[in-house]
Amino acid sequence: SAVKGTPTVNEEILKGMREGLFEVGDHTWSHPVLTKLSQAAMAREIGGGTDAFREVTGARTVPLFRPPYGNTNSLVAAVAGDKGFRHLVLWDVDPRDWAGGSAEAIAQHVIRHAHNGAIVVLHLSAAHTAGAVPLIASELRAKGYEFVTVSTMLKGDRLFLDVDTSSSTGQAVASMVGQGFMSGYDSNYFGPSDTITRAQVAKVAVLVGGLHTAQVDNLAKPTFKDVPLLRDSQGTPLSYPFDFVEEAAAAGLVVGSPAPDGGALFRPNEPVTRLQLAQILARMLHSLKGYNGSTGGGQAPAFTFTDVPAYAAADVALVVQRGLMSGYSAQEFRPWAGAQRAHVALVMTRYLALAPAAR
Repeated sequence: SAVKGTPTVNEEILKGMREGLFEVGDHTWSHPVLTKLSQAAMAREIGGGTDAFREVTGARTVPLFRPPYGNTNSLVAAVAGDKGFRHLVLWDVDPRDWAGGSAEAIAQHVIRHAHNGAIVVLHLSAAHTAGAVPLIASELRAKGYEFVTVSTMLKGDRLFLDVDTSSSTGQAVASMVGQGFMSGYDSNYFGPSDTITRAQVAKVAVLVGGLHTAQVDNLAKPTFKDVPLLRDSQGTPLSYPFDFVEEAAAAGLVVGSPAPDGGALFRPNEPVTRLQLAQILARMLHSLKGYNGSTGGGQAPAFTFTDVPAYAAADVALVVQRGLMSGYSAQEFRPWAGAQRAHVALVMTRYLALAPAAR
């Protein structure tokens, strides 16, 4: 693809993305007129550009979509929404740089039509756009304008663009972020529907449980072969993921599996399943809040899930009984489905609100 053909540009893009200077959204795979396509063809096109970009670079893209030529209708919007693009981004300043105007002409058009909240469309493939950008930036900054990403502008004063803080889940995300127990990918996106890794959940559990210390533990004899100690450029040990996983393991909140050649593996980058999350929560209830399967007033509800393995039934029953998690139906818990980031925020908030067991 064209992405693979421009490795130098890719590194510049990745550096700018890491520094928060700009973001990459979707513009389809092959730049068709979407309104002339079938719904199935639209679905193949929308998201194709960012899929390719992520595959080549490994970078995270943003869920913003600009239809080619600005050509859109309700079906395009619906298909884009189904593909995870909640915002269709058009523009209100168009200097038609693709038509071959000079850098000065392009710049002056943008400067004359600039206003607060303006979205400017430019094409770096056009002959003179690269020369126009410094002129635009210099003049508009001198006039007091600030350049921000589209996501930053759309977010406004909200916590994250992709989190509705009026919902119970959104309030849980806000609470967890506010207490420093979780964070977003950046200042604009939390990724509420994304899965979360085993190492990330170990960190959240340790922080929520008040178990983290400044000292990096167990340096001499790591518990897991696949969670090595990482160091910064100065050689200082980094807490994540090593120390958080070690602290979670020492507290009995997480366990690994035997390695083929001896020792134990944690598989830190694998997504956490709903079953694993339930087990971690149950261990937190046992060891940190003093709960067991029969603690508390009232009769525990009958365990009716038919898809939970026997070895984890008691853990699932406990977290359901305590109101931390629930099933999709009376019979269906979906234990092997990936736990989502927002759901982890919600269940951990419920855990924090739960009083310790009566002694």
